[in-house]
Amino acid sequence: MGLFGLAFGTLIGYLSVAGEGTVRRAVVAYLRGETKPENAFPARDRITVLIAGADENRDHRKHVVTATARTDTIMVAQFDFKKGNLHALSIPRDTLVRIPGHGWGKINAAHALGGPQLLAETVSRLLGDIPIDHVVIVSYKAFEEAVDALGGVTLEIEKPMHYRDNWGDLHIDLEPGVHHLNGKQALGYVRFRHSDSDFHRIERQQKFMRAIKERLKDPTVWLKAPNALSAALRHIRTTMEYEQMLALAFFASQLPDTQIRTETLPVRNGKGTNLVVQREKARELLRDLGFWDSDHLSYAR
Repeated sequence: MGLFGLAFGTLIGYLSVAGEGTVRRAVVAYLRGETKPENAFPARDRITVLIAGADENRDHRKHVVTATARTDTIMVAQFDFKKGNLHALSIPRDTLVRIPGHGWGKINAAHALGGPQLLAETVSRLLGDIPIDHVVIVSYKAFEEAVDALGGVTLEIEKPMHYRDNWGDLHIDLEPGVHHLNGKQALGYVRFRHSDSDFHRIERQQKFMRAIKERLKDPTVWLKAPNALSAALRHIRTTMEYEQMLALAFFASQLPDTQIRTETLPVRNGKGTNLVVQREKARELLRDLGFWDSDHLSYAR
């Protein structure tokens, strides 16, 4: 789930991947005002959501071996209803952190060690004990089905992308040029990093998010709700209620591009493949994004 495209695309496309019965429920919720932020999140001016894209380890027969595996994408999104903006911070998967109860390790291991709760606690501590109000774990199956439900997405592929990973069930075959990608192809695009770095992948995920927003300008996209893709909802784990998910989706979809900001946690190369947080730059960025107020004194331990 920088890394904004994976989660944001699924979140925004939530209505489209739902079956007809779910769409009816959405209409009822909308008419009742349950999708307004002030009703979905009473007495809250802003909500901070941890969104992660989770791996599923598979054997050579594509059978799931480990369901609670490492996270390929980690993003913290703050929805500010009062200011009318959405700020998202991507955390590179190789960032070295203290994982509560497990010592030092890469942040992408936290979910494998203790599920969504440990991941949320690890991220909160890394960012100076910011509160995490809700968690959304997006599986790659959900991502694929959401993109397919939208009718695919058009992207310019910057370079040849070819990769085979049976264990992770990841097969990428993309050539340079402008292509209309289906869900599996789009997933390969946002996950690819095998001839560059995680930072390039973050850039691609942000590019994907912009393409999804452009796709959603077509009013016919919002009318697509194939019954066959209602299963996508079963591939998302979240602490939020259905109406709360809809409220965030509606809120985000109505924001102009100028009110959406995506950044990446400042890090530097450490020992081996580890990335180490640049603390002073991180402090400045967290305050600038509004994750910290002026009295916030603590920082990653």
